[in-house]
Amino acid sequence: MKRCVIFAALPVSAALHKWWDTADFVIAADAGYESARALGVKADLLLGDYDSAPAPDLDGHTVKLPAEKDDTDTYYAVRKALEIGFEEIVILGGIGGRFDHTMANLQTLVLLAQRGVRGILADETTEITALLPGTYEIPRRDNVYLSLFTAEKQTEGVSLRGLKYSLTNYTMTNSFPIGVSNEFEEEKATISFRKGSLYLMFCQK
Repeated sequence: MKRCVIFAALPVSAALHKWWDTADFVIAADAGYESARALGVKADLLLGDYDSAPAPDLDGHTVKLPAEKDDTDTYYAVRKALEIGFEEIVILGGIGGRFDHTMANLQTLVLLAQRGVRGILADETTEITALLPGTYEIPRRDNVYLSLFTAEKQTEGVSLRGLKYSLTNYTMTNSFPIGVSNEFEEEKATISFRKGSLYLMFCQK
């Protein structure tokens, strides 16, 4: 699976090296250039409006964006990664800081799922992806909470197996967080639903 890693504006820990160690392509969005450089990661493409960080003095692989635009710098980077044709897009430095930007990154995960691309938003303690209707088998992870939230007004037909708290044909709504802080009970969990979309989150205990 061809992977693109995007460095967004927030600092990124060296503990996340597993994502870029095996990446096929790296994009640094705006201040993400500083994080990548501090970690010794060479970006293949740099882009941004550089309204919150100095523009890097590089040639050829830098795209200067206007400050007033519909896209965030990270969203523009995701669109570029989609144009290139990556099957997995990982956003680092995109959780925390301004919550509106975190929310924008969460919505971007749904776009990626709709395009048939696996999108991941990750930091040192959290990993988030978006799921569309279907059945998913999730290998056991220890020392994490598994949480599920609807990405829409409601998600229908949710069934959970192999977890401490199971559900059968349940309708999740965006006004009751029933999917928070579940745990693995078996070697794999099965998540299925028939309509809507879900955020799947792994959070360290």
